[in-house]
Amino acid sequence: MKKEVITVLGSTGTIGSTLVQLLSQAHVSVRAVMRNYNRIQEDLLGVHWVKADVADRVLLDGVLAGTTQLFILTGNRPGFGETQIRIIEKAKEAGVKHIVKLSALGATPRTKSGLAKEHYNAEQALERSGISYTILRPHVFMQNWLGEVAETVRKEKKIYAAVGDGKVPFIDARDIAAVAAEALLHPEKHKGKYYVLTSAQAISYYDLAAAITEVLGEEVVYLPLSMQEMRERMQEQGVNEKMIESYLALAAYQKAGGTTAKTSNDVENVLGRPPISIAEFAEHYKEHFNN
Repeated sequence: MKKEVITVLGSTGTIGSTLVQLLSQAHVSVRAVMRNYNRIQEDLLGVHWVKADVADRVLLDGVLAGTTQLFILTGNRPGFGETQIRIIEKAKEAGVKHIVKLSALGATPRTKSGLAKEHYNAEQALERSGISYTILRPHVFMQNWLGEVAETVRKEKKIYAAVGDGKVPFIDARDIAAVAAEALLHPEKHKGKYYVLTSAQAISYYDLAAAITEVLGEEVVYLPLSMQEMRERMQEQGVNEKMIESYLALAAYQKAGGTTAKTSNDVENVLGRPPISIAEFAEHYKEHFNN
């Protein structure tokens, strides 16, 4: 019998690194593809690390050879959708049996987001390919808080954002990885599924401040900023204008509430447990918020 090989593209990022750990713990053969050897996890059993640029069509043949299940996660630079479509085409040539694609919430033909549109185009290519698939559409990651939010908490015990009292069902990236692992390990159960991945409830930045306050034992406050105040703050930090516009567009959407606050039961349905809560996240990453 042919030995199954699960290939993970994007194996050293926030989601991919956890996914590789979970697959190693499941005692399967994993081909972990990455661009930077400095980020590999050398002590994982059953994991073979491969350095490759997935945008290179020639290298793809070797990367995908013998793969039975494939996880697709690439960077979000403009044009990534075409790269993913080429990966899907090559996967079909290589005889890959099942693909799990990390997509994004809002990947629809009606989206005005360039990033979401590229994800949608890749999703459509995957559907047309005839390969069995599972598509994951996560909401915003809790791990995004480990950057500037964690820094201002450490320095000032304050959180700044331009979303007002808007609520978003942020998802812990570890839950995304866990769902991906289930879909790769048991493809027959998840064939043709689109999973929307959120936390169990929508969360405001006031809720985040309260959760961090609880674990630190020191008061952390959320200071909502106007769009103009946030623009000026980001300009002072040297953020480029394109990124500023992108952030403010997302902030306005989150501030308005409605669709962006909707939750899904898909994480619990797949994993048989509730998603990681904001309180659990704050406890697990306590050292990032503590100076």
